Amino acid sequence: MNDLELDPIGLLKDAVATPSVTGEEHEMTRLLTEVLDEHGVPYEVDEMGNVLAGDLSGLVLNAHLDTVPPGDGWEVTDPFDPTIRNGKLYGRGAADCKGGLAAATAAVVQGYYEEMPMGLLATVGEESSSEEDNGTLHVCRTRELEARAGIVCEPTDGRVHVGDRGRITLRVTVRGRSAHASTPEMGKNPIEAASRVVEALSKLRPTEYRLPEIGTVRSDLTVTRIEADGPSNVIPERCEMTVDYRTVPGESTKEVKRRVERVAKRAVPSGFEVSVGIESASRATVVNVEAPVVKAAVIAARKVGLPGKLDFKRGHCDIEYLVHEAGLDAVILGPSGGNIHGPDEWVKVEDVVRCARAYLACANLLPTPH
Repeated sequence: MNDLELDPIGLLKDAVATPSVTGEEHEMTRLLTEVLDEHGVPYEVDEMGNVLAGDLSGLVLNAHLDTVPPGDGWEVTDPFDPTIRNGKLYGRGAADCKGGLAAATAAVVQGYYEEMPMGLLATVGEESSSEEDNGTLHVCRTRELEARAGIVCEPTDGRVHVGDRGRITLRVTVRGRSAHASTPEMGKNPIEAASRVVEALSKLRPTEYRLPEIGTVRSDLTVTRIEADGPSNVIPERCEMTVDYRTVPGESTKEVKRRVERVAKRAVPSGFEVSVGIESASRATVVNVEAPVVKAAVIAARKVGLPGKLDFKRGHCDIEYLVHEAGLDAVILGPSGGNIHGPDEWVKVEDVVRCARAYLACANLLPTPH
């Protein structure tokens, strides 16, 4: 394979130095289109700011332009000052997902020079909790993607993930009776009742899903927030908690809500009311391990020195939309990284280059449609 025409590490440095917190991706869009212009790769920018480049009838590489906010506590470098130490490049978004984006862009540029069917789908809003902001979902719903397959370029430590867990956000409300804190016997404290709900939910048995060649994937439930309004000297009338539930393939939103509701209602004493609502829901995704893109990605990853081992992503990413909305077989494959969403986020420099080469090799290995 020829040397890459576009240096992915140079692009990665420029990308990390370009702040692109969700909703503010315009400078990243500009940077990416300037690179594509420089190499003559055809592209378009849609109304949301998503960049669609190259040949989208072949292998589509999907990476997001946005990052979470920089946050505090950085020690190795400033969030937007890309710094390489011991083979790792540090900076906000280095791993999630600008390392994968740089690798994907380098691969698509190379594919354009070599007349290979490869396209880039660089999208906004992946880190948003609202589907309305998600650029990949927007593209999948507003146009026909007649691609052979897709790769989501999120960090995977060079493993080939055949899917991911879904995410359901539930709001559990416990209602009691308000009273002055000096006369607690006159009220029914929903915070105390909610603590029983938290304990009961922590014991909820996970749902299991068996994946061939990978193992058993399990659901997770985590209470991430508890809130009650009112002055500090008053027992509130209600207490609300946010529950993050990670689903495995086959679990429905209706089923999860019913399970949480049943446990919560059993946990509270008499005199309290419990209700459960759904704030958001995304689907778990799994692709058949025999799909051509899975086999091609494994071979390609191993060919360039990545592990290429089959795995399943515990978090959630845009593979849901490529599979369920666009109807593509897809995998998740990206570089090694760490401290994702935290201070001193990093990506392994060598892996970024290897991923660019793996994406090219995967495109070559995919069977040609008849």
